[in-house]
Amino acid sequence: MIKCITVDNEKLAKEKLTSDLGKIHGVKIMGVYSNAFDALRTINSEEIHLVFCDIQIPEIDGISFFKSLQNPPLFVFVTADAKYAVEGYELNIFDYILKPVDIDRLIKTINKAHFFLDSLKASAMSRNYMIIKEKNSRYITAYDEIHYIKGDKDYAYIFTKEKVYYVWQKLMNLEESLLDVPQFIRVHKSFIVNLDFADQVKGNTIKMKGTVVAIPIGARYKVDLFKKLGIIVQ
Repeated sequence: MIKCITVDNEKLAKEKLTSDLGKIHGVKIMGVYSNAFDALRTINSEEIHLVFCDIQIPEIDGISFFKSLQNPPLFVFVTADAKYAVEGYELNIFDYILKPVDIDRLIKTINKAHFFLDSLKASAMSRNYMIIKEKNSRYITAYDEIHYIKGDKDYAYIFTKEKVYYVWQKLMNLEESLLDVPQFIRVHKSFIVNLDFADQVKGNTIKMKGTVVAIPIGARYKVDLFKKLGIIVQ
């Protein structure tokens, strides 16, 4: 399922785009907005795969909006002006659609997004590392170097032996990216741990190896954790 939002202050264009997207199988519209600031709240609070954005929108234009995001979803510029196409592709924009939008053209973009996201997921499943985006840098970090992850609202701290990364990414999104990495498990609303570094379960905490860190275990996560560890709960 492709989760998308639209950003356009032209009423008729916005309504047609939303209507056409609603007719395409495998698309879920998470929000319809007239400006970037309202759209940003949804991008930060939900998992958004695709943003359909006009370039000429109020307060901050579409290109500046894209540039302002540290970890942007896939962006599709939808505009009546072809002059921005070169700049869009230089920014590695996912796609560029000219108005008036044709539903067949939208379907091509959605199919392209499905293929890209499926390929990305398959690649993640086959590799043994995570690409961590911190500010304007990207770090390749092996899964077996990550001890645990702590969520903090729209951000997260990724703890490794050598460094703590501070990333603009919600814990639930990191959890989803680690679903196919068996040693990682959510143990609390604010924590994901690598069980390879778990030393001891005591009461409602997990002590991590080689540290004094004790990670809390949330009640709703306890059964799944104990099942994975092979602990029988009386």
